Amino acid sequence: MRKEKGQDIIEYALMLAVVVGIGFGIYSYGGQGIANSISNVFNNAGSLLDSASVPAASSPEDIIKRLRDERYGGSSDILEKPARGEVKDIAFDSKEGQELARKLNIQTKEGDGWYVRIFSPGTTTVTYYSASDNRGVTFNQLKNAKPGDKEYRTIIHIHEGIYNGSGKETHNQYTDGHVERDSNGQFVSIYPGRH
Repeated sequence: MRKEKGQDIIEYALMLAVVVGIGFGIYSYGGQGIANSISNVFNNAGSLLDSASVPAASSPEDIIKRLRDERYGGSSDILEKPARGEVKDIAFDSKEGQELARKLNIQTKEGDGWYVRIFSPGTTTVTYYSASDNRGVTFNQLKNAKPGDKEYRTIIHIHEGIYNGSGKETHNQYTDGHVERDSNGQFVSIYPGRH
């Protein structure tokens, strides 16, 4: 029996030595990359748990309100006002937009999309595009359409929320909007108004 007990202790000691050796090897030979990866996994898990604790926002009104609340009272630096004289656009399908959607538990319906535009004085416009409000044309179809395509639209129907620099609502309605395009006709954003 003593022989088996001694053997168990030796096996545990060898196993511990192997684990310590592997850990030291990882740390010594490029372990920073692996350590950062492990750290990222835990950070992502933490942010997923945070978003899971926030009820989902899926209606246009709830999404606009959630983005407004984060812009004026939240902790996200993504929605900080830009430098003087600049404008900041954040699309739902951009890296920043996806990060916001995950953090705020925003669940955009299939084919829909949203935009946040922040002006340097702090005025913020949030627009929500719904495919069902626009004859079934999905946001991606709208975005990728070229002149002559049946999905190519300039005037669209959107939900909007417009807020002044202190966060007070100045407009919140379902209205006409337009697709902003650059000089080459490429999609830039969706915005309130017919011009």
